[in-house]
Amino acid sequence: MTQELLLQAALQLYAKHGYQGASMRKIAEEVGIKPASIYFFFKNKEELFREVFKRTLARHNDAMRKTLQRHTDEPVEKIFAAMLRTTVDHHAGDRDEMATYISLVISPPTPDFQKQLDDYFSSFSIWLADALNDALRRDFPDITESEATSVIGQYVLLANGIFWSINIFSPNELAFQLRMAEQMLQASFTALQKKHN
Repeated sequence: MTQELLLQAALQLYAKHGYQGASMRKIAEEVGIKPASIYFFFKNKEELFREVFKRTLARHNDAMRKTLQRHTDEPVEKIFAAMLRTTVDHHAGDRDEMATYISLVISPPTPDFQKQLDDYFSSFSIWLADALNDALRRDFPDITESEATSVIGQYVLLANGIFWSINIFSPNELAFQLRMAEQMLQASFTALQKKHN
């Protein structure tokens, strides 16, 4: 229980103050323990935050994989739309985690954290491209490599835009942006249907 509280406090303080501002003393105060007690659970600050970041990235990964599993039997355009909605729902659902995720992406605190982030995004991108490619080929068996790459590239571009829009736009404007992204993807699928059916 204390370990979970420490991780949550570290996440919240990192979101507000960054890596340097999230001191072990402040984390301990948030949890209501002495700073020395943290070292019973974590060897040092870097190990504590490595676990915070690992969990943050794992939650993102799990959310996307679960969405794909839930929608795997639906038409491919619904899969792509569900994945976009999950991007919004997951990141908008926890503002501290969202702030941590953004900070980690923009400015990893150490080269080791940069490597952890690079490894995660490399693995996640390969999984995502493979999963979306499989869904496309299921519904469009004769789709060309170029067409599949184009549609997946459009999805990634739109998902990245939606991700960054979460902190910029009001909920209503964000919902509008999401609808526009879904319509843009739908236009690509409509073009594919005309060509391949």
